[in-house]
Amino acid sequence: MKVSYIVTVYNKALYLPLVVQGLATQEGDFEREFIFVDDGSTDDSAKVLRQVKETLPGRVEIIEQLNSGPAVASNKGFEASTGELIKFVDGDDMLLPWATKVLTDTMLAAGHIYAFGINPIPVDYDNTVAQNIGRIITRIRSDIDDLDPLVWDHPLDYVIRRAHNNPTSWIATRDAVIKTGGCANHIFIQDYILELCLAAQGSAGIWPGPIFVYPRTDPNRNTANKAQVLHDLNMALAEFFRRRPDRLREYGLLAAKRATGRAWKFAKRNKVSRDLRFNSFAQYLGVRAGLIRPSIELLESTTRSFRKGFVIR
Repeated sequence: MKVSYIVTVYNKALYLPLVVQGLATQEGDFEREFIFVDDGSTDDSAKVLRQVKETLPGRVEIIEQLNSGPAVASNKGFEASTGELIKFVDGDDMLLPWATKVLTDTMLAAGHIYAFGINPIPVDYDNTVAQNIGRIITRIRSDIDDLDPLVWDHPLDYVIRRAHNNPTSWIATRDAVIKTGGCANHIFIQDYILELCLAAQGSAGIWPGPIFVYPRTDPNRNTANKAQVLHDLNMALAEFFRRRPDRLREYGLLAAKRATGRAWKFAKRNKVSRDLRFNSFAQYLGVRAGLIRPSIELLESTTRSFRKGFVIR
């Protein structure tokens, strides 16, 4: 069995030594390959990758592209991969040593097509970060054997409700990732569409413990732009139902409630134009009153709240 680690990178030179250390120390008896896609970084990310790649135990490929966004980078990395299992990793997330093994065991033991870890741990990237991560590993390792895997029988309901969407959290079979249709290149942040399409394929395993650490603050992290995140969550819902129209009848109302709720709350809190606030509130009430039917067009229209006056890629 081979695991393909696909790491998308944009201006992550500060974090890459620990990211690579996390990859190099993954426990388990399996073949591995490492594919890094540098999305047009303007710092020393590509240089750092070339310096540290020899520490990795497997085939390493570094792909450099013009800045096109994490969705395009993720698709390019997947196209270059050959493993039966796919593990996406954000370019500033450090996997804890047991991450791949516990996720793989959780997934394969019960025949799931993907599995999650939960409760990632934020860390400060100062001069004590290595020692702090060492203490985290020591503290958590003693509890690993006491954690029992859980099961999501209907993960799509949870994913729509909670918008759980960090790809570093999960591992999936190659066939399952192929069936998702990949990231949507027109949606800048890649995470949510993949998870929605995975969740639509069946049950998922959950390992109820942390599998990675991430920077507590990072201006280059996608989540730093709240408007972009919310815009892309709603765009991903629209794209999901475009790919899976068979799920609109069962899950369309839930998705419409979540999308219109995000749009209205954002419009209200950020004082967008009066007309836009009125329209988003009308959609919010109309969906809940049964006056507006869920549709792909409705979901796409909610993204207007995030585009007016905000930088959206």
